[in-house]
Amino acid sequence: MARQRVTLSLQAYQEILTDIYTRPQIEACGLLLGRIEQEKHWHVCGAKALRNIFQSPVYFEFAPEELLEAELTYPEQIIGVYHSHPTGYRKASQTDRTNMQRVNVEQQIPWIWLIVCGPFEQSPTTQHPILAYYHDAHAGLQHLSLTLEHHL
Repeated sequence: MARQRVTLSLQAYQEILTDIYTRPQIEACGLLLGRIEQEKHWHVCGAKALRNIFQSPVYFEFAPEELLEAELTYPEQIIGVYHSHPTGYRKASQTDRTNMQRVNVEQQIPWIWLIVCGPFEQSPTTQHPILAYYHDAHAGLQHLSLTLEHHL
């Protein structure tokens, strides 16, 4: 199996942090836009924030109408999901794992999952751990290597 990895553009990173810092007390969430450059190498070029309809610090769910609009606006460009853990929890929750398996394995959608760990009371320039996951049908939940591009 090829080495699974994620490349996150500086622009996408900044868009994700901007979203998270506008709603630091809840799980901010959105879509990752880009391309799969080769098998199991996701290149994230941008991010599209979506509303968390639960406004919860420990759970997120997209507004369905916003997800549909994004799918129509960005055909073939959605390659994953991001959300924050404002409590600072530094791994995928059981809910996260269940959703990853449902989407990646049961629905056969090859999305990656980024989790940005808080807390977010500092400035947006603070370094935050970013976890990257993919649930493989054969190997199970995989923690992916993530590289941040330092140019636009």
